[in-house]
Amino acid sequence: MNRYILHLLPLLLLMGLALASATSCGHGNKGPQQDTTAWDYKAPPAMPVNRAITGDSMGLIDDADVHRLPTYIEPRPLKQIFNDSNALQLVAAEANGFRPVTSLHEAYNIDKPLIRIFSCDAYMLDDLHASVPYLVPKAAQLLKEIGYAFQDSIKSRGGKAYRIKVTSVTRTVYSVGKLMKRNRAATENSCHRYGTTFDISWVKFDCLDPSMVVSLEDLKNILAEVVQDFRRQGRCYAIFERKSGCLHITVR
Repeated sequence: MNRYILHLLPLLLLMGLALASATSCGHGNKGPQQDTTAWDYKAPPAMPVNRAITGDSMGLIDDADVHRLPTYIEPRPLKQIFNDSNALQLVAAEANGFRPVTSLHEAYNIDKPLIRIFSCDAYMLDDLHASVPYLVPKAAQLLKEIGYAFQDSIKSRGGKAYRIKVTSVTRTVYSVGKLMKRNRAATENSCHRYGTTFDISWVKFDCLDPSMVVSLEDLKNILAEVVQDFRRQGRCYAIFERKSGCLHITVR
């Protein structure tokens, strides 16, 4: 079976299509590409730092034994800072991504290169219940740069090794429909359908060195600083999703 077909099988499974159908279809010249840097990476045992969330203000509660790092994000709610609308992000998604997949035929004729992403030294993929780990190359590169910039920012302030957690990547029309039934923040016109968009958690991070646990509030604000920097460079749009606990990011 063509390796491009194999790479697209998770996409088809998510749509509820039978694997047997894959043997009867071909794929165009442009197909998923492998992110070889991430493929060979063996992730160390993860130590998630999942702190509690409380109250309408979504204040983050840390254990007493945590380290504080300096942060420089603007002193106002992140929802006011990251407020790029879905309509604005949709324009960028349509310009940079592929057409939303609605059928088996369309899955095998995606007209943009795709990269399958894996947990790597820049970021960790969380459990993807409603999406598949594929992005267009431009979005995959942005995600990796955000991950490295986040790590560099922590280390430059005296912290140790952390990774961001990616909680959602590319969705099909089928998976968007299922998600809308249980998530009021989900929308039918989701940017996730184009391979250009990913969600980074601000309530869950991967601590790779338990000898120094950083305040979750500080981790959230450092992530916000990093994403804001890329946003100011014109590299992405972002919105702060309070109930979903993530930054929803679309490559520009």
